[in-house]
Amino acid sequence: MLLIEGKAHAYVFPSPGCKKWDTCAPEAVLHAMGGKLTDIHGNLYNYDKDVGMRNDWGTLATFNKEDHKEYLDLIPQKNKDMVKDYFKNKSKK
Repeated sequence: MLLIEGKAHAYVFPSPGCKKWDTCAPEAVLHAMGGKLTDIHGNLYNYDKDVGMRNDWGTLATFNKEDHKEYLDLIPQKNKDMVKDYFKNKSKK
């Protein structure tokens, strides 16, 4: 909500835990407001019937779509690569 209200510039969810229904409506609202929502690699989500329900690569949402790449570049590649296996790696500890 803070992002949509303009009180935050970006939202990072570096976990594979959210589902398509968690991102579909916020993405539509952000897009209408000039923002952008992708996974943390910058890939757009697909919402067709043949894709899985889980967003495996986390989420990055930005209030201004022009700033999106800048925020993507701030996330270290090592961290991006670890997201999909987050739960697997957590259980090993």
